[in-house]
Amino acid sequence: MDKPSPSQLKYNPQSLNIRSVRETDLHALEWDGEYQKFRRMYAQLFRQSQQQKILMWLVEIPLQEIIGQAFVMLSSGERDAADGFTRAYIFAFRVKSHWRNQGIGSYLMDYVEKDLFEKGFRYVTLNVAKENPDARRLYERLGYKVIGSKPGIWSYQDENGKIQRVNEPAWRMMKRIQSA
Repeated sequence: MDKPSPSQLKYNPQSLNIRSVRETDLHALEWDGEYQKFRRMYAQLFRQSQQQKILMWLVEIPLQEIIGQAFVMLSSGERDAADGFTRAYIFAFRVKSHWRNQGIGSYLMDYVEKDLFEKGFRYVTLNVAKENPDARRLYERLGYKVIGSKPGIWSYQDENGKIQRVNEPAWRMMKRIQSA
């Protein structure tokens, strides 16, 4: 039987499953090749998650597919991003494009914020590309405020071992999180 298309489904976000990434999920995080270039980075991040340096969450339709993800850095060399105690940094926050505008991103963010609050964090930071006004609107609607600008220059090793440089100017946003 064919899976119904996302446009035929209107998921109640609470019917979705949010859980930690498992090693067996790493290939699926490539989203049918769209993020294959991050294969090595995902493996490295997973190792860091095993050491409790970062958190890796995913949203899935049970027994079907991964449709979203959120990675969280608990401590960073950039202490204004994540200090390991009260401030955490969300990165690689995404929902597959054909699943957007159904409340999934808001549901995932709420889940992540509650988990961070329970761990003692009181502030969450993130960067949003200046060329992504839709994401910025989502974050602002969720209570995030722009606190600065970042050059967004970073690099990663692609699936072939080649260093790729990224120049993605971004807004730094922050939110004070509270218990539900």
